[in-house]
Amino acid sequence: MSREIDRLVQPAAGKKMRLIVASCSRTGTLGLHKALQMLGYTPYHMVDVLFRGREPHIKVMAEGVAAHHNPFSGIRPYETADLDKWIGNCDCLMEIPSYIGIQSLAAYMEDPEVKFLLTERNPEKWVRSVNNTIGEANKQAYIFPINILKHFDSELGHFFRLAQMMYWSYSGGTNPDDANNEAVLRKNYVEYIRSVKEVLPKERLLVVKLEEGLGWDQICPFLDVPIPEETYPRGNEPDKFHMLVADYLEPRVKVAMVKFGVFVTATVGIAGYLGWKYHLR
Repeated sequence: MSREIDRLVQPAAGKKMRLIVASCSRTGTLGLHKALQMLGYTPYHMVDVLFRGREPHIKVMAEGVAAHHNPFSGIRPYETADLDKWIGNCDCLMEIPSYIGIQSLAAYMEDPEVKFLLTERNPEKWVRSVNNTIGEANKQAYIFPINILKHFDSELGHFFRLAQMMYWSYSGGTNPDDANNEAVLRKNYVEYIRSVKEVLPKERLLVVKLEEGLGWDQICPFLDVPIPEETYPRGNEPDKFHMLVADYLEPRVKVAMVKFGVFVTATVGIAGYLGWKYHLR
């Protein structure tokens, strides 16, 4: 079965992987993304899926989620070689393993030069944060006008499909208003954190709890780099998350509105023409 990942062009000059941030979304990863850039890394994060990879990478991401979580998808789960092809021009992978499965990191685990970092937070706070951000973004797909416009722009449609798949991968297919939603989210989060700590090489793994602080003092000694003079970049509160999503969606929505307008105009024109012909009879 042909896969979206197989259609991507292999990066001409790939970088060797140096760091895997195996954290879930909503655990300080956007601030960490900026911090790692300041330290000279080239990280790949969900924000890069949207703003750098665009539709091809959105489709690859959705495929990776489906392959890991749906045993009936018929899609071969992603392996390390697939990740190298996907993000070969980056040397740091962030968040993605929490959606597509840590089995994709197998070859990186065997490489003694690759380090691993896990940020974690109180499960109750994480559940609320996920529902206030990814959960809210997912709801927009079913609310007017997005529920119509997503059918008039391919990338917009793929984005909302991915948002749903990402949320369900954390929530076990439940929705924010379901009675057992929070319990399932909490259970899946705790189990994922436990599996990461069990599977990743302990001698190359740094675990940072957000409640105990995330900054230069925590990450720089582990990465063996000097502490910068600049202030550590702060994270991604819900309002910032929604602004980021809005910045991505605005141009896609405008394109969809234009296409929708053309569709309506054409439909009205055709209906008028057919009505005119019927009247002549």
